[in-house]
Amino acid sequence: MNANDDPIEAFGSAEEGNEPLKPYMDATLFDTFDRHAQVEILTPVFDAITLAGADFDLKAQDSATGKRYTLLKNDEVIDVFVMNANLADEIQVAMENSKDEE
Repeated sequence: MNANDDPIEAFGSAEEGNEPLKPYMDATLFDTFDRHAQVEILTPVFDAITLAGADFDLKAQDSATGKRYTLLKNDEVIDVFVMNANLADEIQVAMENSKDEE
């Protein structure tokens, strides 16, 4: 991938199409977190969810101030997050805490 490539397309796969992260990208933050930075933040989030199994899901919702990310476990809301540099860590901690509560 070079500087002119779209990281969303680069991250995609034949199964997912070429824009798997697009619904999770927060365009309101492109001056703070550009597309590439958001891909770098979101990739470990989805890796952790994949490793955790089918219990967890992450939904992105638009709000007046940008995206909100809702972490669900078995369709129950665990926590709500905003895009920041620590998003992956915050989601992984929430996932671990929800496992501890079982």
